[in-house]
Amino acid sequence: MRIFWAIFLLTFIFSSCRYGNGDENALATYKNEALYLSDIEQSFPDNMEKEDSVKLLKKFVDNWLSRQLLYERAMGHQLHDENEIEYKVEKYKQNLIIHQYKSQLLTEKIDTTVTIQQIKEYYNKHSDEFRLRENIARVYFVKLPKSIPNAYKVRQWMQSSDDEDKLIELKEFSYQNARFYDFDNQWIDFESVNSFLPEKVDDEKAFLERYRIYQKRDSLYWYFLRMNEYLLKGDIAPMDYIISDIRQIILSKRKIDYIKQLENNLKREAQNNKKIKINI
Repeated sequence: MRIFWAIFLLTFIFSSCRYGNGDENALATYKNEALYLSDIEQSFPDNMEKEDSVKLLKKFVDNWLSRQLLYERAMGHQLHDENEIEYKVEKYKQNLIIHQYKSQLLTEKIDTTVTIQQIKEYYNKHSDEFRLRENIARVYFVKLPKSIPNAYKVRQWMQSSDDEDKLIELKEFSYQNARFYDFDNQWIDFESVNSFLPEKVDDEKAFLERYRIYQKRDSLYWYFLRMNEYLLKGDIAPMDYIISDIRQIILSKRKIDYIKQLENNLKREAQNNKKIKINI
């Protein structure tokens, strides 16, 4: 898609502009400097409308020309410290090269497999650090058209859903009749619970503490929700709710440990080869 727009933009430029100085293949020139389509092509999003592409192109050109003019004016006033700028450029270059090197090493060397056992061990050691930032719950939910007969049975089944046979009956009835249902019984935040309900609940804590079975109807549907379990903001998060977070923590720790070991090895090698001298 970018290639298509590149061709279009080149056609647009060549059909609408002629430069009195510089390179006619350039989008814009200022003295000996030139801006080419290849310099900015990757900045164009895919599937961009023609009109938006032209606007964005003009903005790039305008910004580029402004930079050239401001740079020349700033250089003419000699307000900058050349040594300081060279130092900052060199430091930035070093940081960029080091960052790319580390990224490549971590991609090649770090084992990204994290087992459930490793997650459990980390959670058991650090569970107190994982405090909930929101209220969460495990629920069953059924949204049933009002026209369905025997809708009252859903509440009865939900009240008895600790009984496996009753839960099977509830599921089978819902599969056949419900407009929407959820029996995953996974931990979800209360915002997701709210999305099931016909009316938004503002006092989350009161709702969670009050309802074991919630039932309501509007002009079209019955809404049934069974609260299997809930935890409040500030409680220790259950492991199942934060597995992905723990996995990322473990991977991040591996990366930090690997880079630290690499740095220590490089220092030790340099010291052994008399390349380092520390005077403090």
